[in-house]
Amino acid sequence: MHVPDGFLSAPVAASTWAGALATLAWALRAERRLPERAPAGTLGALAAFVFAGQLVNLPLLPGTSGHLVGGTLAAAIVGPARGLIVMAVVLAVQALLFQDGGIAAFGANLLAMGVAGAVGGNAVAALAARLRPGVRGLVAGSVIGAFVATLAGAALVALALAGSGLYPAALVLPVMLSLHVPIALVEAALTGAILATVVRWRPDIVRGLQAAGSGGAALGLLVVALAVAAFAAPFASPLPDALEAVAERLGFAAAARGLWPAPAPAYALPWLAAGRASAAIAGLIGTLVAAALAWALTRRLGSARAAEPHG
Repeated sequence: MHVPDGFLSAPVAASTWAGALATLAWALRAERRLPERAPAGTLGALAAFVFAGQLVNLPLLPGTSGHLVGGTLAAAIVGPARGLIVMAVVLAVQALLFQDGGIAAFGANLLAMGVAGAVGGNAVAALAARLRPGVRGLVAGSVIGAFVATLAGAALVALALAGSGLYPAALVLPVMLSLHVPIALVEAALTGAILATVVRWRPDIVRGLQAAGSGGAALGLLVVALAVAAFAAPFASPLPDALEAVAERLGFAAAARGLWPAPAPAYALPWLAAGRASAAIAGLIGTLVAAALAWALTRRLGSARAAEPHG
């Protein structure tokens, strides 16, 4: 669902940037108002895991692939505000280092995958969880929230494309939604499976609780993320994702262009023509950068919280 540069008009890109920055500012304020400090290791490891998860495209419909988005999953573990911060870090690393999503289109991508997933999906999950309190309600609600959030994100992208004059909304919206239904089902299934595993084995990291030993859990999550990037990502499906498939089907794929000289566009290292080894190294680099950036940002937020006057 990563929108590349070239698809959005300047007014639409600017308006989505404004909306994304507004919601990100809300997330940063909300994070500082939370009673407990954000565990930097947990958020760093979670950003690494989401980044690595998005590297693994799975073949779905004929000629189309999809991958984990992770916004609702992140919100279920650390809350919507911190989940949105995690998604912003992941999308920024993807755009800046790998040209996966555009710079001008960053606002649209954050709205479609970060806000729709971490905020919208979490809101749906909270409503669904009221019908079944407890751990099962948390997991079931997140499954529903992930499904709804994926389709909501697809609809937001379709409306942004239509608002940019790229294709009429009456045509691009149903195509985007229909191709994203299988992706939404996969997103829901992965969210439920991963969250159920986390809740069963390490419930201390859910919602960012700083229980004893949570640092070890964060390290374990980081190791899993690195393993996914090194051993699963190189075997990801080469088929286009749903947005790319829509662009090819409707004839506007050629409008995509890179505005930023990313050092490893499309996760290919120009100095290492080694196929899957190149993809593995690029994935490992991105995973570590996402973890370090989220960790540093969270540490910075924690220091700012500690410096505030109390009383």
